[in-house]
Amino acid sequence: MENRHRIGRQVWLMVAAVLVAILFIFFISSYYNKIMENAGAMSEELNQIYKYQYEMIVDSRNETFWQDVYNNARKEALANSAVLELKSAENGGDYTKMDYMDMSIAAQVDGIILEYNGEKGMQEKIDEAVEKGIPVVIIANDATKSTRQSFVGINDYQLGQVYGEQVAKLIDSSTSRVMLLLNREQELGQNQIYAQIYSAIEKKAGNDQRIKIQTRNILSYSRFDTEEEIRSIFQAPEGPPQILLCLDEVTTKCAYQAMIDYNMVGDVKIIGYYTSRSIMEAVKKGLIPVTISMNVEQIGKYSIEALTEYWEEGRTNAYYNVDLDVIASTKVETMY
Repeated sequence: MENRHRIGRQVWLMVAAVLVAILFIFFISSYYNKIMENAGAMSEELNQIYKYQYEMIVDSRNETFWQDVYNNARKEALANSAVLELKSAENGGDYTKMDYMDMSIAAQVDGIILEYNGEKGMQEKIDEAVEKGIPVVIIANDATKSTRQSFVGINDYQLGQVYGEQVAKLIDSSTSRVMLLLNREQELGQNQIYAQIYSAIEKKAGNDQRIKIQTRNILSYSRFDTEEEIRSIFQAPEGPPQILLCLDEVTTKCAYQAMIDYNMVGDVKIIGYYTSRSIMEAVKKGLIPVTISMNVEQIGKYSIEALTEYWEEGRTNAYYNVDLDVIASTKVETMY
């Protein structure tokens, strides 16, 4: 009897060992096939002969917005015999966007796609690149006084009108302060986004309601610094404003988190930027009333199109307008 039990256990152990071995082989095979697939794709890409080398320089490569822009631009570049590399102030080390501009100019790349935020000396750096025969395409925020070849985005006047319309819809009898969180270095008197928002608020409030419009410049390369800036707004003696306007993805996420942490849902209304998963979830739940976003597919496509036209035709459009989406909770339901 004891021998039978021993033999039975041995049989089950052998069966179990065979099953484990089969599973192990299956997982190893799947992993190997995946590696070979990726290697094949990389090999195909490496074996392709490129005519042009472009570089994209942005503040934060970790933002979903810029990842999506880059992925769309890279796809378009590959289709036009070009390779595109993404550079960012968050790459590590002490390199800034200005440093990467210097490197791109020294390397004599065939084109630069740049996120411009009004940094001191950047327009001169753009002019230097153009003077040395390197076309520069500006995305999101235009460098109007530079000699850049093209701008891809939406102008501040239009963007300000859209933000102004959304602010006007959110103003109620309890609204006394509205704050615009700026993400670039620019004199307020020259800021068309601020001007259009101010105009929309004045029109909505009329003479019956006094609403203070404030601005806060949050030009930072660190998410931690942005979080600290936002938290200081919520911790201010007078409290946060009733409406917060965000012009980028990171600021939106930080403002949303601060609103949750300080238990001010309903007291603070956030107009967000971009359509990352967390932002869209907040909009869907009604925690962020609305988010605004430029079409990343168009930004990526048009940026490469501008550089390709420059080299293939000797000229390119000075301005590429992209679509602007305004997304509230009702629209999120139809998107997912």
